Amino acid sequence: MKKLLILAAAAAFSACACAASARAAEAKPEAKKAAKKKGAEPVAATVGEKKSAKWSDTTEKAAATPEQKAVLKHGKATSVTGELVEVSCFLQLGKRGEKHVPCGTKCIQNGQPMGIVDDKGTLYVLFAEAHDPRRDGQVDLKATFLPLLAKRVTVSGMAEEHKGVHALYVDTGALGAPAAPAPAPAAPTPATP
Repeated sequence: MKKLLILAAAAAFSACACAASARAAEAKPEAKKAAKKKGAEPVAATVGEKKSAKWSDTTEKAAATPEQKAVLKHGKATSVTGELVEVSCFLQLGKRGEKHVPCGTKCIQNGQPMGIVDDKGTLYVLFAEAHDPRRDGQVDLKATFLPLLAKRVTVSGMAEEHKGVHALYVDTGALGAPAAPAPAPAAPTPATP
């Protein structure tokens, strides 16, 4: 009985994984069509510069083994242009564009990742490049990228590809400072007689 339950659970997981993969594959032709339409759209924002993209000192120091150093050597300074998307709904349901902004905003505010779908339909997941500040929660991509959700952007940084997953590590110096909270309204001054 226990073996049968394990096999059933494994089959269900496999079916879910296949369905998710199929949805992502179905979204790709749509991504290509949307990219062709968006190709003429102007870029809403440019973040970073390809010529200055490199691994930071904290990232270099975090590569403690020869294998980790070899991984870093594969990184390339790259600029990616495409639509800024919220990754979880994009991969799971193919959601993107202006209609997804309210949902995508909530997802991003609650920790879901952001990425760029380029004109070929390739998804690049965005990360802050500097290892230690990223690890320690000292940088936040949301302040820079959340207002750009569903917009066409160009982002430069260090690109990595590992087992089919594309990542773009954005220089933390290129990120805007988080928006300061609005000042509290001034208390009314009492009228003098």
